[in-house]
Amino acid sequence: MSASRASLVDAQQASACVTAALWALTARRAGADCPIDYARRVRNPWTRDLAVELALEIDRVLPASDAHRHEISAKMGPLNRVLPEMSVRLAEGGPYPVSWRVYAADDSALLEQPAVISAQWRGMWAHLSRACDDLAQARAGLRVLATQANPDRDVDGLSLVTACAYRLSAYAPPGKPVLLAFYGPEGGWRDEAGFSMFRYVTGEQGLEAL
Repeated sequence: MSASRASLVDAQQASACVTAALWALTARRAGADCPIDYARRVRNPWTRDLAVELALEIDRVLPASDAHRHEISAKMGPLNRVLPEMSVRLAEGGPYPVSWRVYAADDSALLEQPAVISAQWRGMWAHLSRACDDLAQARAGLRVLATQANPDRDVDGLSLVTACAYRLSAYAPPGKPVLLAFYGPEGGWRDEAGFSMFRYVTGEQGLEAL
């Protein structure tokens, strides 16, 4: 890690890219299926498509540079779509469902991990609390939890979104940006299919609905 290059992509830029990717994902899969339909499969197409949409958004808004290269890693598997030529590299695997890394031009030095995403589509607390624990330990500028669940659902007297935020705060250092995204299908707890998103900073009590 290079502290002198730690601001290559700040948390605000990373959050904007991830948010745009989530909305693009919603539009792409609208009317086709829901994340929970694939929750038991290793190669979840929603997670895979989220990685692709994030790569496309990064390629669109962050110009390529000779000094560094962006990489999105996920459990990709075969893609059933034709992608344009991108400066962002898509890679298979990684410790998190989706990871955004920045590498030096010679591909030898990791400069920064702008964001990690835990796409834990099963909205049960047992799964989400584990995902929060994993995210809390990530070395990243932005931690993102994406799931299919009602953020207002009760968890021991707290709303689900608040419980997730506090769980992250229990293990992550204070002052770390977090993005929480809760997908609802049409006819569920949302009028229209899409994500309800919340911004949070670890160590604080309040959340901001986006």
